[in-house]
Parts: sequence; C-alpha cells; structure tokens
Amino acid sequence: MNKKIFLFCFLVIALTGCSDTGKSPAAAEQPKESPTAALVQESYVGTRQEVSWQTAYKDIISHGGGHLPDPYKLRGEDGLNPSVYLGIHDFNGDGIPELILGDGISLSVYTYENHGLKKEADLYEPEGWYIVNELYLQNNCLILVSNGSDGCGYVGYTWLNGAYITGTHDDYNPDRAYLNDAVTTYKAFDDIFHITKLEDNCKKSLIKRNTESSEFTGDWSDVKW
Repeated sequence: MNKKIFLFCFLVIALTGCSDTGKSPAAAEQPKESPTAALVQESYVGTRQEVSWQTAYKDIISHGGGHLPDPYKLRGEDGLNPSVYLGIHDFNGDGIPELILGDGISLSVYTYENHGLKKEADLYEPEGWYIVNELYLQNNCLILVSNGSDGCGYVGYTWLNGAYITGTHDDYNPDRAYLNDAVTTYKAFDDIFHITKLEDNCKKSLIKRNTESSEFTGDWSDVKW
C-alpha cells in the first residue's frame, strides 16, 4: 500500500511540473537580455557601421575620387591634381560623416547609407569662373570661392530642412543667385551661406598627394572638418 501511494505522488509531481503554465518547454519564457548586454550589442553594431563607411571612403579615395567631374577639361590624365582637398563632415547629423574630396577644379560629396556608397553632389564653379581658389567649411556650409579680377564666384552646399541644398552666386550679378538651380535673390543665398562673413580659420588647405600609395587617411581625425 505504501508503495502505491509513493508511485501516485511521484506521478502527480511529474505531471504538474511539466504543465503548470500550459506551455511546452520550447515556448517557455527566455530570460531577458541585461541592459549591459544590450549596450554592448549596440556598440558593436555602431563599430561595424563605422568600419563600413571608413572602408568605402578609403576605397573611393584610392581610386582617384571616383570620377570627379571635369566640366572644362582642366584636370590631368589620372583624374586628380597633385594636391587635393580632403575632409569628412557630418552635414545632416546622422552620425556618419560625409566625405569631401576634390581639387582646384571640382569637389564631390559622398555619403554612406543602406550599406553602400552614394555620391551626393558634384560641386564646381559655373562656366566663366572655372577654378576653385578657396574652400571654406563654416556654419555647416561648404563654400567654394573663385576669385576674379573684379569680384568672386561662389558655390555653397549644406543641409537644410531635411535635404541637401546647393547654391551659386557671383559678384557680376549682384541681385541674382540660384538655390538648387532655381533663380532667387542674393539675400536668400546669403541668408544660408553668409559669404560676406567667411573666416580665415574656416578655410581649408590642399593636401599633397602621395601618387604611389594614394594613402591619405591613416587617422580619420586628421581630416575631420
């Protein structure tokens, strides 16, 4: 009799242990990930993303800028002049800087999105101005300046109201300017790019190329604008 009671109790315990929630073992609730583990995972993803844009940018640099425009046929045969402008700057504040690469003829702006490289803009002086004599990065605006005998031509590039915007103006047409190819006033252009207040400490310098290795970016902090 005692043996039967013992077996009955054992059977009840076994059954209730497997079915107290009505779920199979596979459906049992998994332990929650700790906040520390989640932060570590987010950091790892961020690191992989950073490595991705760095790799993509280094690749485009090593390939001569990725076919920089040469609208007036002024550039050498290899696609880049011996000295270049090179910088990274996060115009849109998404945490991934844009790449700025060019020379005294034209510049291109690249972004990294959806796991790939994208050329966002080609920037060069309008016909008649040709050469980029000065380059500024000021107040989140990239500004190309071409110096003429009686005035200057300007090309501006920035992020505004959720989109990239490009503008042009020259001193020979003082009342007219363009924003994204649409005719506007000088005031509208200057309200964005503030070309009358360009500061010397915001002027960017050309970097001498190493034509053998094309290696510019040992440390990205050196080219962060």
